[in-house]
Amino acid sequence: MPKENFYCLILAGGRGTRLWPLSRDSLPKQFLRIDGDDSLLCETLKRAASLVAWENILVVLEEKQLPTVEQSLHSTGFLEKIKIMTEPVGRNTAPAILLGTLEIASEDEDAVIMVFPSDHVVEDGENFRDHVLKAVSLAEDGHIVSFGIAPSSPETGYGYIEGGEPLQSGGLRIKRFVEKPSAEVANEYLLSGNFFWNSGMFVFRARTMVDEYASLCPELYAPIRKAFHRGVGRDVYFGLPSVPVDRAVMERTSRGAVIPSSFLWSDMGSWRFFYEFFPKDSEGNVLEGDVMVKGTGNSLVKSGSRLVCVNGLQNVGVIETEDAVFVSDLDRSSEAGAFVKELKEEGRVEAIRPKTVHYPWGSREEIEEGELSKAVKTVLLPGKSVKTENIHSRNLRLLVLEGEALIVGEEGGDEIGPGQTFFLEDGENCTVFNKTDDILLIIEISSVKS
Repeated sequence: MPKENFYCLILAGGRGTRLWPLSRDSLPKQFLRIDGDDSLLCETLKRAASLVAWENILVVLEEKQLPTVEQSLHSTGFLEKIKIMTEPVGRNTAPAILLGTLEIASEDEDAVIMVFPSDHVVEDGENFRDHVLKAVSLAEDGHIVSFGIAPSSPETGYGYIEGGEPLQSGGLRIKRFVEKPSAEVANEYLLSGNFFWNSGMFVFRARTMVDEYASLCPELYAPIRKAFHRGVGRDVYFGLPSVPVDRAVMERTSRGAVIPSSFLWSDMGSWRFFYEFFPKDSEGNVLEGDVMVKGTGNSLVKSGSRLVCVNGLQNVGVIETEDAVFVSDLDRSSEAGAFVKELKEEGRVEAIRPKTVHYPWGSREEIEEGELSKAVKTVLLPGKSVKTENIHSRNLRLLVLEGEALIVGEEGGDEIGPGQTFFLEDGENCTVFNKTDDILLIIEISSVKS
């Protein structure tokens, strides 16, 4: 399918509140492994690479998330193939899509762009690619195309798109967008056959989308366009409205079209959606990890670090991590974000980051952090490598506990084994290689210079 003028714009700037405590502010769900060995971001990149050339993939994210992306993709080989563009601060999807579209259009005025969120679960197969081809055909005729997922239930947690008059390639003109409806209204939509879940994925010609931004959303277009060639800095971005592309463009354009879509899709927007996505046991439960249940049904129980026992409950979500447990009625699990907000206001670190973060190359676990020092346990899988997370003005000492490490710093490299250390100062960084067939275990001890 790849053509020279086909591009993928991947939105990777989401926040980590809706699947708390598994996701955190510093580790949004696009970096989580939901269904397999790869993170949602990695799965999205692979899906994009089946549609366009690697060099035609652009990832847009918030500036502060760049180190997380680099760590998440380290050892995958993706970082050397794709392009990454950062926003000074997150301002929802409308500014991100405009910024990415302008970047692609600056290189290819005839570009056809596919926009994919990085935190959705999407079937990757011929059915999906067939729908994409239909959307591309409509986009080449000047439409801005959305993928509308055929609803399987009267879901109240999704926005809906109402289809209008038929278009070519099986598309429909968009009649209107509807935000999350009541259960009664959602059931009417399900029975009508003409309403679709809004997937948040789009296909359009770059110049078509730029023209629509210019005419429909000048308060975004004008400042971003004016500053684009010199760099869109914080002074510009902090003055932008935080608005989704649906409200800025899609609800107002006359060019909107929807492709009714039957491929598997979920935005994993709450623990209820997480539960609905996975197969159930005979009692209607989704169980993961070291879990024991009795008299419990239609529930999600997920353990990350210890035994979890649930007795006599129905329709609940129980999510356990090393440092936090969330228990909720599944139908109210979308309220996890309210806890995150309150935890942030109280300065609780549980809202910001997890104790252990898993990557394709291994894991990092925060052991202790004080005012002047921090200790992190790093596990490096056989044959993998990782860059250190040293920050400016910190000294860093690497102590090998198990395995053999090849450490390459700015002043050269060294091979060290159990009980030996490697020292970095003045914010220097290094890359650690595990070239053996065994696990490499390192304690990273960083301290602020006195």
